[in-house]
Amino acid sequence: MSRGKHAAGTELGEEPVTWEEGARPCAVGDPGRAASTVLTERDSRFLFRNDFLVDGARLPRADAPVADLRAACVRGLKNRYYGKVCQDDYGFLVTKDEQWLVIAVADGVAQGSHSHVAAGIVARGGCETLAKALADEHPSRIDWTRLLHRLADDVVRHGQQHLGLRDRVDVSGTLATTALFAIVGLQPDEDGFLPAFVLPFGDSSAWLLRPRDGRKWIPLQAVKNEGNVIATSATDAIPLVPHELPPALETSLAPGEALVLMTDGVGDPLGTGDGEVGRFLADAWSSPPEALTFASQANFARRSFDDDRTVVAVWPVPRP
Repeated sequence: MSRGKHAAGTELGEEPVTWEEGARPCAVGDPGRAASTVLTERDSRFLFRNDFLVDGARLPRADAPVADLRAACVRGLKNRYYGKVCQDDYGFLVTKDEQWLVIAVADGVAQGSHSHVAAGIVARGGCETLAKALADEHPSRIDWTRLLHRLADDVVRHGQQHLGLRDRVDVSGTLATTALFAIVGLQPDEDGFLPAFVLPFGDSSAWLLRPRDGRKWIPLQAVKNEGNVIATSATDAIPLVPHELPPALETSLAPGEALVLMTDGVGDPLGTGDGEVGRFLADAWSSPPEALTFASQANFARRSFDDDRTVVAVWPVPRP
């Protein structure tokens, strides 16, 4: 379907309604041929697995907004072409006392045939577990190692009960996923800043987006493959979790900034944030777009970048 403007409304006295449509994603630099030629193949094993997930909300409530959230998960061109399910997932919850927003982003490891299941267990189970913990603990005291081991046990249990897998190592070859969690405070300080705590495990990444800053993208952990002569796709993944994890990263989210969590489907083309993709997304996400527009922007076309893409972004709501 080509791009074009259309008109409707032929009743007497009616003004025609015009709209514009297009079937191609945003092109950033060279989009490559795949973006316009790949035809989507469904994964016959998982017919009810969605290709696209989109959310947009004002939190904690529409009548008392503190933060805007946008989220999108898009099946990558590679998996569309080969007829493989999207292996990314995300989740978010507001705690019952409306003090905290909990976010999870998970990227199933490509080699695992059921890694999307692991991603779902981690994204949703992780949010529920964190939300319950926050009823008794401040985020700075959350035991992140215990959280990831609990989620790893859930993944192993699923593999054993539903797929007949034996032990943790056996499960990791079929169900494995990265995990990235964030807790954002919904009680701004006197300057409008929101506290945030971030725990990455694997190659999904967390960033502060400062649209008015000289360097717009501020990484909250080491940038994947930065300084490496040869890029690698190896990553830490649940259910193989070490005995001890580093503490969560603590930061704050200022008015006019965004906290952006993403899988490497977006993080790899973003790089250090200084290139064309970084400039495009910094401009597009300088303020919260409409939710479907946000998903379309996350689905940008750029040659050789064809992985699943998931992004969750949070902006403080400007004060009146």
